[in-house]
Amino acid sequence: MLSALQSAVNVSGDLGHEIKSREHKGVNGMAQFHKGRNNLSGKANRSLFAGIVLLVLVCMSFYLIFVHKLQVNQWYYLAPLIIAIVLSSYYIRRGVIFRFGAKGETIGLVEALHLPEDYHVFTNVSISYQNYSQETDLIIVGMKGVYVVEVKNHNGHIVGDAQDAEWTQHKVGRGGGKYSKKMVNPVKQVKGQVYKLSKFLKEQGINVWVEGIVLFTNEAVHVKAHNSSVPVLFHDNQLNHYILTCKNRQYLNKTLIHKVVEILSSLQKK
Repeated sequence: MLSALQSAVNVSGDLGHEIKSREHKGVNGMAQFHKGRNNLSGKANRSLFAGIVLLVLVCMSFYLIFVHKLQVNQWYYLAPLIIAIVLSSYYIRRGVIFRFGAKGETIGLVEALHLPEDYHVFTNVSISYQNYSQETDLIIVGMKGVYVVEVKNHNGHIVGDAQDAEWTQHKVGRGGGKYSKKMVNPVKQVKGQVYKLSKFLKEQGINVWVEGIVLFTNEAVHVKAHNSSVPVLFHDNQLNHYILTCKNRQYLNKTLIHKVVEILSSLQKK
């Protein structure tokens, strides 16, 4: 539990440092940053707070029992203490997972901000269409088009087909043991986001081509995505290289870019 908490603190510090270093619009030729509310960071903070509070209560209880020799006559009197230990571990580990997700989003953001200054980068925009809402990690708007980027910070060996509901993540534990677990198919995720954003913009009278991208930011990841029409990219500036060199279906003039930026900015304020 303590190692998980330490990881959360380290990730939190790195996250804040990287965000602060990029929170300016168009600085030194960088893309313009439109910051949204980071729900992953909020979830991480709430989970870590709950876990730490429970951990403190557990420590205080042990102090009373062993130092002040508080009498515990029946074993079931310890049941609340056991439940608190389990919940504390759960919330702290949950907070760490959310923190790593937020860390991945920040790495993707830092890469995107190295696009030219006439590009706009949005974080955490919630798109609603037909009474269903979905939050995006990154939306990039520029001359080459509109891109929705689904960011993943997973590690290990990941295998899946574009049509599968879930992909399989193979990992090696700290003790050297191998294990596998399922993860949501990010290609399907981003396709859903692209569909909603495209339909939403059309409702606003803006007919633009929207493309989806999956970006894996963890250096310790290897991905085999079968039959995917959506590009699956990795760290080391692949995101920017793809956007600046791909053969896009539509170029956006300044007027159209301005309209899209205005609409996305209004969504961030809701």
